Amino acid sequence: MLKKFAPWTPFLITFTLLYVTSAPSIGWWNSSGYAACAYTLGIPDPGGSILFVLIGKIFSLLLFFLPTINAITLVSIASTSLASVFLYYSLLVVFENLLLNTTETVKIIVSFFTALSLPFLYSIWIESTVAQVYVLGLLITSILIFYSLKIWFSEDENEKRKLFYLIAFLIGLDFTAHRLNTPFIPVIILLLIFPLRQQLKRIKFWLILTALYLLGFSVNLYLLFRSPMYPAFAMDSIQNLSQLLGWINMKRIGESNFSILFDRRAPFWDYQINHMYLRYFGWNFLGTQGGETVFSRIYLSFIPLLLGLTGFIYSLIKRLKLWVLIFATFFFFSFGLVVYSNIQEGFDLIREIDRLFIPSFYVFLIFVGIGLYVAINYLHKLLSGVNFAGRISMTAIFVLSFLILPLNIISTNWYKCDKSGYYFPIDFAYNLLVGCEENGILFTNGDNDTYPLWYLQTVEGFRRDVSVVNLSLLNTSYYINQLQRKHNLFPKDSEIFNPDKFRPSVIDSSITIKIMPDSNSIIKDSLSIKYFGRNFGNKRGLVPQDKALIVLVKKNGWNKPVYFSITVNANNTLGLSDYFSLAGIVEKLSPIKNDSILPNVLEDNLLNKYRFRNFSNPDIYADRTTVMLFNTYRSLFIHLSQYYLISGDKKKARHIFEIMESKLPEWRFSKDQNSYVESYKLKLNE
Repeated sequence: MLKKFAPWTPFLITFTLLYVTSAPSIGWWNSSGYAACAYTLGIPDPGGSILFVLIGKIFSLLLFFLPTINAITLVSIASTSLASVFLYYSLLVVFENLLLNTTETVKIIVSFFTALSLPFLYSIWIESTVAQVYVLGLLITSILIFYSLKIWFSEDENEKRKLFYLIAFLIGLDFTAHRLNTPFIPVIILLLIFPLRQQLKRIKFWLILTALYLLGFSVNLYLLFRSPMYPAFAMDSIQNLSQLLGWINMKRIGESNFSILFDRRAPFWDYQINHMYLRYFGWNFLGTQGGETVFSRIYLSFIPLLLGLTGFIYSLIKRLKLWVLIFATFFFFSFGLVVYSNIQEGFDLIREIDRLFIPSFYVFLIFVGIGLYVAINYLHKLLSGVNFAGRISMTAIFVLSFLILPLNIISTNWYKCDKSGYYFPIDFAYNLLVGCEENGILFTNGDNDTYPLWYLQTVEGFRRDVSVVNLSLLNTSYYINQLQRKHNLFPKDSEIFNPDKFRPSVIDSSITIKIMPDSNSIIKDSLSIKYFGRNFGNKRGLVPQDKALIVLVKKNGWNKPVYFSITVNANNTLGLSDYFSLAGIVEKLSPIKNDSILPNVLEDNLLNKYRFRNFSNPDIYADRTTVMLFNTYRSLFIHLSQYYLISGDKKKARHIFEIMESKLPEWRFSKDQNSYVESYKLKLNE
């Protein structure tokens, strides 16, 4: 009975806890992009997860009674929950081959609680509670490792061959699921050299292997069929086989990492190994605070690390064959991936990338399970010599396993990983859109000020009248064509549709940008500025996005209100930033050169329209991205307060400041972030 229900109990517990702690809406970065992509059966970014898009669409159709975002998030929840089941079965294979003399019940208990711990490791938990693609890749990891263990220890050539066929299919499928398991390829070679060496000379083996790999890989053909239909959400245009190969090879992203493998982009040990892997490893097996690895003294979060080291050493000494496979898998998913990815120094200041290493944390948890198994086996032998052994012995083992692994890990990570009140990304997107006038054009900068807006417009139908234009994507022809189809923002005969001219170019001195009104313009004044281009070393020039932006604002000619997100760098505004007026987290373009705010609009946005749900709630954790973006609101409040202070209305100025303190409390921010607020507070109280 215990063996029958043991594997699916952690699935149900995990599924329930992950659902309870899941975000009510989207997360930051490309979470909202994948949600919109799944909802519309769209085209993801180059190299993205087509598999997630397809499964997400199925979930949204089957679970029609749930909000779309919650249904799609269940893909992540189900993936992690299933991965814990495969970890359970993998551990049983491991324990069968450790050759320790213990009962079947002990094996099941240790496998059960180790598997139950997996979803609540920090990096896995935070990826499992939003619509993200990485834990779907982890599910594939878990199946690959289970089959590899079976092959590694099997004596049946027929069983090994069939399992390896499945691995070939999964590797092909992984290339449609964000290719998280590419580092597993060296392990496949290891399997071929040793347990499968008798198959290497058989042509039939290679033919079936190739066919199954291509079958999994063929999911990429979805792009060729779907892209010509122009779905509502598309991050590329795939019209032929050449473009499909370019998408698969991520040609738009840049050069392959293999070409720069020996030209390290950062100090190898201090930054790439220590800061960009060991720090993340510590987050999952020690604890984290402020982005750094720390010991959690309250919950003894270092116990999993000690158990993992115990399992590592024990298997190395006692069962070298087992250790070789697990360590090789861990090595390629961790340090091997660090070498290949060649992370650029300072990248973590933009975005942490611990999500890329979650397969390595999965593998290390196998060592943790071995360590717990050895410790529990020793304890079981001690208790077996006591008169009241039996049931009491098993109860003690059960309780101890629960306390030192899943409960310990859940207690350590709950506060930071509980997303049940996490409205920050959706509120930021809402605030960007709600601050724009009807039929406005809003220029954005990167992921967090773009994807969530597109999600709101595409999935929830909010403010579809606003044309959201991402400046970075204006460098791509597919996006220019997409904007033209959707919003008709460019003249049909514009040079930006000419591939020979839509590329970086040098300018002699400067160019004049004129925005002229016409009979339909809401503003009757004109604007004329000189733009001196970007710095190209010892020359000045324009990149494609500059050319597209010039053409767009000229064609608009004040017919529609134009806004720039406050997140847009001034270098990307063609010098137009001198003509911006602060209206909130958007700035409005006008023909009058000024450095002012629109006080009535700004006040209405900050006090009446904008949402700040749960930011002042100490029970809800706000991550670094949230705090950084929400800190911009405080500068807006202070701008507005200063306006009233300079105008002589000190009472109103204090009132605005007090509202800021209630909505955006000081304790949410760092000492450096609070310094300018404290300075203004002193000035206000003079």
